[in-house]
Amino acid sequence: MNETFSPPDWTGRAKLLTGPGWFGVPIDGADANELQRFLEANPDYSRLVAGRDWLPGEALSELKERPPADWPQGPVRHLAVLDAESGAWRGYLNWVEDLLAPGVWHIGLFLIDARQHGKGLAGRVFDAWAAHAQGQGARWLRLGVVLGNARAEAFWRRLGYQDVRLREGIPIGLLSQRVRVMVRPLGGADLASYLLAVPRDRPDAS
Repeated sequence: MNETFSPPDWTGRAKLLTGPGWFGVPIDGADANELQRFLEANPDYSRLVAGRDWLPGEALSELKERPPADWPQGPVRHLAVLDAESGAWRGYLNWVEDLLAPGVWHIGLFLIDARQHGKGLAGRVFDAWAAHAQGQGARWLRLGVVLGNARAEAFWRRLGYQDVRLREGIPIGLLSQRVRVMVRPLGGADLASYLLAVPRDRPDAS
């Protein structure tokens, strides 16, 4: 597959995040084909957590997906991480603002191109995003990691995420997974205040 498959007009998009050698632009359903090609070029994550390759049209589903309607939630955002010179896709990040409580920003998926692994790009993109989140009022960063995805678990712990609880029997693709819920407080916030704000994530919650 051709490495450079970004559309010709990325330079006209507003850059939400920037860093050495890369930039991040918001995307939406109109960019589903480009996201689909990126996902298909990086099948390992889907194979690990869903037990299968990415499905045709899965990018559009990803771009339209929202948390359960009865969960308090703010906007869902999607970001393409692009090479500063070529415009080639280097990563994809989506998140929900104010999920379950004000100030909780939840990462749904953070995927870096496999050819960039080990080069520090994931950490640089995350640091830029976390700074943006804090600047927009985020107090806690939240995510879920499939138990056994050792690379991801180690990555998030290095970035300061802490375990809050383990959820069992979460259906993902062809599999039923155990998912580790992890949280990183920002600024003067702490884990205790998070658990008061989001009681469903307390270790003893039903």
